[in-house]
Amino acid sequence: MNCVFCAIADGQLPAHIVHEDEHFLVLLDIFPLRPAHLLIVAKGHAPLLADLPPVAREALLALADRVGQALYRSDPGVLGINFLINDGPVANQHVPHLHLHLIPRRTGDLAALCWRILTRFLPLGRKRIEARLQREAQLLRSALQ
Repeated sequence: MNCVFCAIADGQLPAHIVHEDEHFLVLLDIFPLRPAHLLIVAKGHAPLLADLPPVAREALLALADRVGQALYRSDPGVLGINFLINDGPVANQHVPHLHLHLIPRRTGDLAALCWRILTRFLPLGRKRIEARLQREAQLLRSALQ
């Protein structure tokens, strides 16, 4: 199997992990739509939400709430969060492994969000984004403690 999230969970690929529990990893998206864009990734390979073991599926929303509260605490500019699961390829799921996006939203950020949707996979400003991810990871780890 060649799954990027399984490789991250197995420690074979690097990631900006901000939290880990028995079922999930919480990490920063390396192609963020907005600053502090997080992913809650199932530790075990589960392509779709229905493939998650029931105990993990039940824990997902509680963890999403906890991580969302940490996003609000870490940045007073965060005034809302988009919670998004793309469940299957037709739903725009790029990696066939269950993951929940938490996309922090700030006042007036719609134009920047639309621009990132169009350009997120281009190598524009990668060094700047990587430096920002380092800072965000540390801030979010603290907020989740």
